Amino acid sequence: MSQAMHQIYDIWRILDRPSDEAEAEIRALTQVAYVGNQEALCRVLGRYKMYVDTRDIGIASHLMLEGFWELWVTKAMMRSVRRGSVVADIGANQGYFTLLLADLTGAEGRVLSFEPNPDMARLVRKSVEVNGFSGFVDFHEIGLGATAGRAVMDASTHQPGGGRTVTARKGDIVIKRLDRIAHARNLEFLKMDVEGFEPMVWQGMTQVLARQKRMTVFMEFTVGRLRDPAGFLDEILRHGFSLEIVRAREGIVPISREELLNGPQWVDHMLVFRRQSTPLRKRARG
Repeated sequence: MSQAMHQIYDIWRILDRPSDEAEAEIRALTQVAYVGNQEALCRVLGRYKMYVDTRDIGIASHLMLEGFWELWVTKAMMRSVRRGSVVADIGANQGYFTLLLADLTGAEGRVLSFEPNPDMARLVRKSVEVNGFSGFVDFHEIGLGATAGRAVMDASTHQPGGGRTVTARKGDIVIKRLDRIAHARNLEFLKMDVEGFEPMVWQGMTQVLARQKRMTVFMEFTVGRLRDPAGFLDEILRHGFSLEIVRAREGIVPISREELLNGPQWVDHMLVFRRQSTPLRKRARG
């Protein structure tokens, strides 16, 4: 019997097989069950049960028919997460990367998942629970920003996971700083995709960055969507991070500051920023 016929897919196969073969294996295991109220339960990566919004053409349509989302990012993430580490999914959408991160870090670690859209948040909670990850996934139905406050959500029906938060005095969305969240200061890995709100999230994690711990950041970076992309990029690099990008074929490869800023302005790049921890001084003997 082939691996593709197994009930639970070994996702590590995607790292050493041609992409088209891995995609075919996952696609063969894809299943979808409509459960009503524009909601479906599907099998993704041949392994996880995931609830999705059937109206969504941004991600859910791909998950229901293909069983995976951005496989090149999925593979890059698998190579970057250490088992037992504290990780974060900032902008969880419907929970695809939250589920993957939970599996990668395992019960020895902890996942901090953030999604302020209440419709998406409900799906993430259900998916985390049905896969048995609730014990080590801390889900937060909030947005992250530079200061605590409230905001309103601007999201469309056909792409409900692509909403933007807009600061408001009486908004329904709670905004907090990341460095005020339990376990955040121990983060080793985080994925951030918040539709242009990334600079504000970064401003709210100054105490996380100040610890000088080893850290890897996967961040969606769209030059044309940011008010000051060069300034934001320089701010990230100032904290000792290297600059790389996830390519569909090559995986994680270096990219220069100039190439990124002078390239296509409206392409959603997945950038990778990595920083090694500051070596601890040896204790003096005596």
